[in-house]
Amino acid sequence: VVTAQDGTSKQYTIAVTRLSNDATLSSLAVSVGTLSPVFDSRTMTYAVSVPNATTSIDVTPTLSDAAGATMTVNGLPATSGSPSSASLNVGSNMITIAVTAQDGTLKQYTTAVTRKSKDATLSSLTVSAGTLSPAFDSKTITYAVSVPNATTSIDVTPTTANAFATVTVNGL
Repeated sequence: VVTAQDGTSKQYTIAVTRLSNDATLSSLAVSVGTLSPVFDSRTMTYAVSVPNATTSIDVTPTLSDAAGATMTVNGLPATSGSPSSASLNVGSNMITIAVTAQDGTLKQYTTAVTRKSKDATLSSLTVSAGTLSPAFDSKTITYAVSVPNATTSIDVTPTTANAFATVTVNGL
């Protein structure tokens, strides 16, 4: 209160607002697959695998402080509790959710979505003795190798075209 010499007074009011520093999610859901590990607001990194036929995924992040915080999904503004769609390439795809609290505190949640490959081809096939017949071609699945009679074993070295594929030779 300010009072003038003649007795006139004026009251000034200041409203103090404490800005929230809550930049967390209360939940995170995906439309396909299962988050690993199970969602916990203190865990910032997740993974999920999806079938090859899955070309996009919806992520639904929910803000702990929906009234004050904001967020983006892969750089685009997002609404708490609403799905955001992301296209998927074969292999690893990163989805980043950036949460900004009222006071500017920033936290990032990342989810690595792996779209499985259906590529079951080889990029090369070599043998330690003899020569493949016909010459290697990724479209050919049957080969022959002629080796001298004294040869008791050969090493077969297959290389997958897709880094995530696995290969077995004679069940091993």
